[in-house]
Amino acid sequence: STTKNLTQVQIDSLNRIECDSLLSKMSQTKTDTFARIKTIPNNFEESLIILDSMTHPKMKEWIRCLADGEFSGYVHHGFGMYLRNNWGLWGDSELAKNLYKMGILHPDDMSGIILNSYQRKLKGEDIKLEEQLKYYQDYWRESGTPVDSILEEIQKENKANGG
Repeated sequence: STTKNLTQVQIDSLNRIECDSLLSKMSQTKTDTFARIKTIPNNFEESLIILDSMTHPKMKEWIRCLADGEFSGYVHHGFGMYLRNNWGLWGDSELAKNLYKMGILHPDDMSGIILNSYQRKLKGEDIKLEEQLKYYQDYWRESGTPVDSILEEIQKENKANGG
């Protein structure tokens, strides 16, 4: 079993080196940036499509290289903030409303779920949306936020609006 673990550690280490190397090449060729936002998506599905159109092919290669969840962590304060501000996630853009109706309660969580889902989609993996929602809702529950009553209100509103 030790050999197996060591092998996994070596694989992870080689992956890390490969990803770092890709990132280094991208910064040398100035392909380590995203295109400017021209369109604000109206919903979750559109956000993944528009994000894809903003992402350079070399950047996609790097995102696929990273371990699950690393991409969103890596870009949370830079590009993630740019998305939150320019896609109106702090305000009442159609996208923010759509994500809130899905049960994503905070703009940081909204961008995190979009970025994690995008990474998984690029890797050809299931985005596991329900699991992501539960993760963030549990986080807020543990911090004392009345998540369940908020979610109940959202469900009532969705039903009232034919959702």
